[in-house]
Amino acid sequence: MLKTIETYLALRRATGFAMSNVEYLLKSFAGFATERGQAYVQTQTAIDWAALGPSIAQRDARLKAVCRFARHIRVEDVRHELPPGNHFGAQKRRRPPHIYSGTEIARLIEAASQLRPQGGLRPLTYATLIALLAVTGLRIGTARPPT
Repeated sequence: MLKTIETYLALRRATGFAMSNVEYLLKSFAGFATERGQAYVQTQTAIDWAALGPSIAQRDARLKAVCRFARHIRVEDVRHELPPGNHFGAQKRRRPPHIYSGTEIARLIEAASQLRPQGGLRPLTYATLIALLAVTGLRIGTARPPT
């Protein structure tokens, strides 16, 4: 199963996904399955392994990583079972966004312009960035240069 996982990770990385956490999870699952003498994804093994996570959110993330892998590999080999993705019933709850008022934006820009070093480029950069985000509606990830 480890060779199949490596191939899966290489494909996902080639398409732009960062797979460091998924790699850790899938290799851990492969070790768990190997200890049980299994070479293919089996639903109960995936659930048992995911249940070792300390919280519902982590159990859910562990199981979903295996589900994505199983969905991919089942195309080539139907001996891999597809575990249910929502077995643990975790639901992500997002806080509602805060929309800044004009006064709050002005205060943020003013605070940014007071950054140190005074007279340097840093205060001007942050004040301009905050104004750019406010005026255009960009998200911070869109406004920063690519790494």
